[in-house]
Amino acid sequence: MPLISVKIIKDFFTEEQKTALVKDLTDAFCKSTIEAARPYVYVMIEEVPQGKWGLGGHPLPDPDFLINDLVPMFEDAADAFSKAYGVPRRRPRGPDAEPKKS
Repeated sequence: MPLISVKIIKDFFTEEQKTALVKDLTDAFCKSTIEAARPYVYVMIEEVPQGKWGLGGHPLPDPDFLINDLVPMFEDAADAFSKAYGVPRRRPRGPDAEPKKS
């Protein structure tokens, strides 16, 4: 039996949005696999309280981190992966971001 598990921020989405999510995830699963699976598809939505989740080692929500540090963190990671795997970047860093000096 397929089990689709989704974690979302508590009180961020309406009941109508969560109901739509259950339906749309079930539809997507059946479209990608087999329609006959529909009666067996379980979708579980778990709501996680704010402050009990994080990204890149930063507890969220943290507006300052999301606004000022998230994109540079991704850019730094892309630079490190590019160097480690010898894959050139196809686009430059963000418009105002300077690469970190190694």
